[in-house]
Amino acid sequence: MTQVGNRSISAEVLYVLEVTSAECTFTHMLRNSGEVLAEVEQRDVVLRRRDGDDLFLGLHSREESIRASLGVLARLIVVAGADPETRSRLADGLAGSLPWTGFLPDDERVEFIDALASTAAACVELDTFEPLAHLIDGWRATAEVHANPRPARTSKAPRPGPTVNPTRPPRSGRSKR
Repeated sequence: MTQVGNRSISAEVLYVLEVTSAECTFTHMLRNSGEVLAEVEQRDVVLRRRDGDDLFLGLHSREESIRASLGVLARLIVVAGADPETRSRLADGLAGSLPWTGFLPDDERVEFIDALASTAAACVELDTFEPLAHLIDGWRATAEVHANPRPARTSKAPRPGPTVNPTRPPRSGRSKR
């Protein structure tokens, strides 16, 4: 194994020992934009804001390479999922890289792989990855229910109190034709 910068390189695998991004406040970026932009040349920068979500500042080329890599990985998952034997092997080995999937029953693990592959491929085509994050969050929540079914049972139990009848929201003054 050879050490190159922050990476150890072997004949088979590239290990990244440390991946970091810089952080600064949005105000600091406004006051010291040259300094922050110089930092962006080396690594991504997270701009912390008090009044909203944090912002991400990075090179477009770096982002394009990440998206292209995700596209290749998504397509590999789709191809691997086409063969039932390979899909089963993926499902069996999934707990090694995503330990929470070990709580999913076998058939649901296969279903997760199918959904992951098709959603990832669709996200690549649309160039938006939020649906993939939502899918993973949903399956993780499902695994939590399988890991500890008691809270799920209690949340379905009838609760004391008045019966609430759903009502429609009030209509505006204009009628629809």
